[in-house]
Amino acid sequence: MDCISLSRVCELLRQNNLLKEYDIPKNFMEHKFTSLCYNSSQVIENSLFICKGVAFKKEYLKDAVDKGATAYIASDKYNDIQVPCVIVNDIRKAMSVISCEFYNHAWEKFKLIGITGTKGKTTTTYFLRSMLDSYVAKKEICNKTAMISTIEVDTVKEHCPSTLTTPESPDLNRYFAQARDSKVPYFTMEVSSQAYKMHRVLGVTFDIGIFLNIGNDHIGPMEHEDFDDYLNCKLQLLKNSKLSIINKSTQYFDRVMEAAEEQVENKIIVYGESLDCDYRICDINKIEHGFNFKLLHDNDSFEFNLPIAGRFNIENAVAAIVAAIELGVDIDCIQHGLSNSNLKGRMNLFEKDGVTVIVDFAHNGLSFEKLFESIKTDYPDRPIISLFGSPGDHAYIRRKDLATVAARYSSHIYLTADDPGHEQVKDICEELEEYTKPWNVPCTIIEDRKQAIKEAIEKAKKGDIVVLAAKGEVPYQKICGKLVPYETDIILAEEFLNKKKS
Repeated sequence: MDCISLSRVCELLRQNNLLKEYDIPKNFMEHKFTSLCYNSSQVIENSLFICKGVAFKKEYLKDAVDKGATAYIASDKYNDIQVPCVIVNDIRKAMSVISCEFYNHAWEKFKLIGITGTKGKTTTTYFLRSMLDSYVAKKEICNKTAMISTIEVDTVKEHCPSTLTTPESPDLNRYFAQARDSKVPYFTMEVSSQAYKMHRVLGVTFDIGIFLNIGNDHIGPMEHEDFDDYLNCKLQLLKNSKLSIINKSTQYFDRVMEAAEEQVENKIIVYGESLDCDYRICDINKIEHGFNFKLLHDNDSFEFNLPIAGRFNIENAVAAIVAAIELGVDIDCIQHGLSNSNLKGRMNLFEKDGVTVIVDFAHNGLSFEKLFESIKTDYPDRPIISLFGSPGDHAYIRRKDLATVAARYSSHIYLTADDPGHEQVKDICEELEEYTKPWNVPCTIIEDRKQAIKEAIEKAKKGDIVVLAAKGEVPYQKICGKLVPYETDIILAEEFLNKKKS
């Protein structure tokens, strides 16, 4: 059973220079806690409760004690809460250190693959997970492997929707422990910049770290203060991996390589189309709803079929292929896994009477650039009608990026809701529209996303490509702190295209 004593907690915190003070009866120091929790609603008997977050309130601690928490860890002491306490100088670092120890460093019991980048993390995670699933099924090792993505968590023991790209450390290490207990040999996960900024993966070593790309995103008061902070957080994955797999075409490639080389024992593999790449992509051919291509490595040449649109997905597929090869997966399982990857909300195509609707999760400047470049290359001379919004309360830099990229490629733009938060949809859309004006592209603002999609598809003419961007398969809108149910772009695209009159 996973557990920890207060004496061990204090020892760990002292070793990591995190301990400020503690108030614990001597006869309670060796008491073993069988639950570690930071959410008072999830506290059970014999929990060690962690008071974390800038919005933490004493009422949460009182609720946790009422429900069975018998000690707490915090940045400040609550004198009127009469249970043992440990006070630390950095609650997030302390939470990670304790979580790793509580679950006995469960991530050491399987091959752990982390994937980071401004775009493509989810797609690459699903590609690799599908390849590994094919391999373990063929070898009769187990039924499937474990995964954490922006969409879902699947540890074999537990399967649930994701709330964060990379979970908070107590949740993350609990998922690792579930995979360990299920004897899962591989665990693939997305690693966000916030995962390192907020110390969620502190103390975790990855067997493989994949660096896809970097673009100007997530800059703002709620995320990263500037681009350097964003990039440096991304680079932490490579500094904490035994093997680094790096996309040669990423911006700031030299800085990425320098970070990987800081890990002395780190093996580095570079993939891309350049002649000097360890794995080289060549002979790309467009096929119906996808591509085939070759991958050259040493004296070997492998051919793959990718049954997914979007030229940028070739790089995502190759990142997964390289990782699978390095993990010992045979080429047949890799191709089978790649062919059977089915990721909703990523380059899903719907067609009727010469009108093509593309649903994609592209939601920042880099992913927009790649998306529209790919459409122009694969569907030359066809008009593009784009529909998108931008989130409220954060990621403000995206607004200019999204609008200017879309304006360069589109014949018409629909501006609408996309997780407006506490802002007014109309205000966000009008700001986006201002950025499109240098290109003189017609813009239509329809605040209700469903109505916007309905009009965009109904008015589309033969030959038009309607691009529904940023929401993909997400079944909600974030509005005023609540998750408001939404039918998803995929469902609406299919519904309105089927109803469209010829």
